[in-house]
Amino acid sequence: MTGRTHIVGAGIAGISAALAASAEGGEAILYEAAPQAGGRCRTIRPADGFAHDNGTHVLFTANRRALALLKTVGARERWIEPEPKGLPIYDRQAASLRRVGLSPWSWLLSSRRPKGLGLSDLARMLRLVFSSRDCPVAALIGQRPIMESLIGPLTVAVLNTPVSQASSKRLAYALRRLLRPGAGRLLVARNGLSEDLVEPALATLRQRGVSVLSGQRLRAVLTNGERAIGLTLADRTVALGPEDKVVLALPPWEVERLLPALVVPRLFEPILNVHYRVPGLDRLRFIGFTGTLAQWALIRAGHVSVTISAAKAVIDRDPDDLAATIWREIAPALRIVDLDVHPDRQPEARIVKEKRATIRQAAAPLPQPPLQPLADLVLAGDWIGPLPATIESAVTAGEQAVFLLRHGRNAHRPVSPTGIAKTEDAA
Repeated sequence: MTGRTHIVGAGIAGISAALAASAEGGEAILYEAAPQAGGRCRTIRPADGFAHDNGTHVLFTANRRALALLKTVGARERWIEPEPKGLPIYDRQAASLRRVGLSPWSWLLSSRRPKGLGLSDLARMLRLVFSSRDCPVAALIGQRPIMESLIGPLTVAVLNTPVSQASSKRLAYALRRLLRPGAGRLLVARNGLSEDLVEPALATLRQRGVSVLSGQRLRAVLTNGERAIGLTLADRTVALGPEDKVVLALPPWEVERLLPALVVPRLFEPILNVHYRVPGLDRLRFIGFTGTLAQWALIRAGHVSVTISAAKAVIDRDPDDLAATIWREIAPALRIVDLDVHPDRQPEARIVKEKRATIRQAAAPLPQPPLQPLADLVLAGDWIGPLPATIESAVTAGEQAVFLLRHGRNAHRPVSPTGIAKTEDAA
């Protein structure tokens, strides 16, 4: 691809696009409005020294493109499996911890089956995974024990949308990937999202000669007919040459601001994370919850991070009251895994609210703009395409954007497993 590729937005989609554009010696430049890259996948480092990721982001070994990116930037070994024997799920009502396999193949062991799983549930789940029609996940599964023990938490974690609304079709895309043997292993960043994902990616880009400019909010896209001819940024206007290309790796509301003729999603769902500053364990742990406000907890050496997805019901609650309530609910589970904590002694807490964390992924037609609205400009983001809005979809969207710029609007990108996908799937 001749000319320079200008990528606006240094979240995971933008980083992915920059890596793809520069992979074979191509010229690229990456602009970011915020002081640091990473978008929603970043480590927050405040002045008081209490550093933590913005949330409990995870990958599965089914996430082929994300794992390939990690390998490209030399960070694959930094993502580890904290619970190789199955995900511990804390049942608040029973006050007990049970390990559950995230791959259907693991359910051959009775000790790894989700609570309440029966033959009729398997039929419902098969209908969910292979159904061609879209409907709310709750309508397909019904009020079964498996909904509370597995399907509900998994739906909310993957789609960030309540099960009463969540798209069965989008969830099925993710579930079908988990059917491969070895594809359901859950991975987390050993040290943190910035250190184990963003910083290695930026280092690779700089090694390739890609400039990464922060504090550069895109104010306007200058157009002439069907082409973009310039980018008005915070402190400069960049004129585009005839061979230059543009990738807008931005959230829907920013795309709409810049290109108001496009139709984009306008409904969003929040995510709320609480980070408790407590001495942790000598190894990472990841725990799921049922019967509590929080759905997941990631335990690191110096803190515990918990996530409430689809958090509309609690996002505006008093932060101190919310932190105290969540702590009382999760502390018994933390004690089971040998953390020295007490429900009535809440540690220092920090709440991170993301009111527009993802698009609402409901069982309804979702507004989607054309991927290439201008001849030399394409869109990228986790909200584009049929996949759930995750790290994997962000990486895929960035790569797809560069492919379109190279091969044109009507080109079909071949989907072929990479070497790393084969390795991970066989694990």
